[in-house]
Amino acid sequence: MDFALFEKYIKEFLFYSEFTEEKSRNTIISIKKDLEQLTEYLSEEKDLEDITKISPIMIRGFLLKLQKDNIGKRSLSRKLSSVKIFFRYLKKNEIIKTDPTHTISAPSFQIETPDILSLDEIQKLRDVINTGKCSGLRDRLIIELLFSSGITSQELLSLGESVFNLEERELIAGKGRNSRVVFFSERAKEYFKRYVEAKKEKFKERYNPDILFVNNSATRLSDRSLRRLIDRYALAAGITREISPYSFRHTFGAYMISHGMDIFFLKELLGHTNIETTKMYQEIIKKPTILKSLKMLEE
Repeated sequence: MDFALFEKYIKEFLFYSEFTEEKSRNTIISIKKDLEQLTEYLSEEKDLEDITKISPIMIRGFLLKLQKDNIGKRSLSRKLSSVKIFFRYLKKNEIIKTDPTHTISAPSFQIETPDILSLDEIQKLRDVINTGKCSGLRDRLIIELLFSSGITSQELLSLGESVFNLEERELIAGKGRNSRVVFFSERAKEYFKRYVEAKKEKFKERYNPDILFVNNSATRLSDRSLRRLIDRYALAAGITREISPYSFRHTFGAYMISHGMDIFFLKELLGHTNIETTKMYQEIIKKPTILKSLKMLEE
């Protein structure tokens, strides 16, 4: 098979995914790696004449090889998803007539319980932040937004001030077709106002309303810096287990479901494409320890 042509289709697909569907850079890197693994596997198929001859058996063989390489079920499911959307793209653009992945299902796996913060732990995090400084106001706003809106760390760090509607306590998360309206708490509104004023005063002519969360150089806060500050505050708050920005998103999802939010509305707020992903929170809150941490059990 002419793998130069196959790789050309992959490049075109990745370009389409990034600039038309506006998938995140991390997602593009992940899909690229998955498709490179597929290309490497198919290159060993001696009887493969061209892309139209790729069969379901070959795709299953690829998945079997990954399993033999001790790839976990969750990673295997993600890799299959990358392959599926690539072949759907090829079929949609009439490069192939039949999608070889159409009848192949993702492996089933047990839902792992994500990190859920108790409301007591969130309060401890709030208490150790020094809001007498601009950076402290920034960090308190980060905690309040992550917990009350359920947005991802990438969405958080890409925020500008103009996407906020303080009157309605809502903001636009994401970009392009993937954008959505989410809501935030009265606390977040309060700290947004205080932080923006402190930021204007601190950075003066370097103040940029297009970047909400900045470092000491007045440039956009990085994902690594975000994780470091959460680690620092967790340590100061006496939280010994590892938590991350996603812990707040998972806590938001579990908290909303436990308080009666409709599963389909939560799906839209979280920006999930598949309702099955959102249903994870329905399973999580069945655990008594989770309910207790969210203060849903009677004392």
